[in-house]
Amino acid sequence: MQLPFNPRKNLRQIFATPLGSFEVPGAAELMPKIARVVLAKEKAEKGMNRSNKGGWHSEDTLLNWKELEFADLADTFRSSVAHMIASTSGFAKFNVDLTMSAWANVNRAGAFNSPHIHPNNHWSGVLYVQAPNLEDDPFEKAGNIEIQDPRGPINMVRSPGQKDALSIEPKQGMILIFPSWLLHCVNSFSKDVVRISIAFNARINQFQVIKS
Repeated sequence: MQLPFNPRKNLRQIFATPLGSFEVPGAAELMPKIARVVLAKEKAEKGMNRSNKGGWHSEDTLLNWKELEFADLADTFRSSVAHMIASTSGFAKFNVDLTMSAWANVNRAGAFNSPHIHPNNHWSGVLYVQAPNLEDDPFEKAGNIEIQDPRGPINMVRSPGQKDALSIEPKQGMILIFPSWLLHCVNSFSKDVVRISIAFNARINQFQVIKS
């Protein structure tokens, strides 16, 4: 017996993992200005070690950097978080109190970020400030962010088309945002270039739906 099939009627995508992607307006002009600030900070400050291996990781106080006040990054990141909350909660109007933090990452040849999550947060994201073209780099998927499939038991038996990870090539001015529990990493590259990103976390302290 051949069964009729209508994806809208017969198929449900359950437990989907949301991944937001945004383009910052005016990125071609704004990102180089941000890059200069980040590189100056790299020269002036030691930084810290988290998931970064060989790269520079600033303190997580970037949203308080006076040198970046022109970029209005706090508002930009809050906007991306609000869009994701609206799309996943089903509520269009709400008040939300967020605790935000952000930091800069500078990777050069050989540097990478090991697989990690962002504990005690709801949403995490990254803005690509400087994303060199690495298409001809000999390293596989050089400089890409790799987002791991969170469904651990799925690897017991592989289905056609199943992949272990989603590999995304960074683009200047692109913001990616995803749940903070989602395991991800950044691949290394061999070219003599500089890759700059700003990562951020958002923790929801209070959430109130606005009734119309």
